[in-house]
Amino acid sequence: MSNKKLASLLPEFLILLIALVPLGHAESKRTDHFNRPDGPPGFGWSVWGAGAQINSDRLETFGEIDVAGGIARTLRVPFPIAFSFDFSTNTPLDGGWLVGFNALAENIIVAEDTSEIELRQASGSRALCTVFQTAEGPSEECAKPVDGQRDYTAMAHITGLIKDDFSALVKIRYNDGQIPAVVTIRTNAPVDAVKEPEGSIFWFGNMNESTGPHFFDNISLISK
Repeated sequence: MSNKKLASLLPEFLILLIALVPLGHAESKRTDHFNRPDGPPGFGWSVWGAGAQINSDRLETFGEIDVAGGIARTLRVPFPIAFSFDFSTNTPLDGGWLVGFNALAENIIVAEDTSEIELRQASGSRALCTVFQTAEGPSEECAKPVDGQRDYTAMAHITGLIKDDFSALVKIRYNDGQIPAVVTIRTNAPVDAVKEPEGSIFWFGNMNESTGPHFFDNISLISK
């Protein structure tokens, strides 16, 4: 490997090393800015669904009917958990995202979803939904869209907090020049959720039928 290429990778190595260092007795942070050469995601990530790759210092993901696509890694997390990332899509009418925690495998079909808890949104104007486990199997509950919610036409910044009762709060800054600039979506705690992880996979990506592509950047997880 050339010195130039090694130098380009060094900041990402440092980020991942820092990500493993606790921020305090009760808080830790993990971050990936995807600032590395085009190609496979690398750095411990695996690809699921229709695929994903690094493209111009962003994570480029691809959708497919009943498949979607993104990346995953072994990372069991406690709750509450905070997350943030940047998101954009080439198909705003069918461009959205998901983040799933403590899964046994990656599968966007709700009846086969193994995430302990997962948030998903098929497009910016559609409902934010929670997928969770019950004694009878996986279930899904969706919050009604709020005023000002709209499709993603620019690189939006999305932040969220999943509490230990699995209620959630998500803020979306659209960066599209429209008003309101930010919306806040709240989901209720699912009363029959089984709070017992089936696995230890953290996975995220798009949840779409359209190829896209759908782009992610600057993902961060903070366990409280």
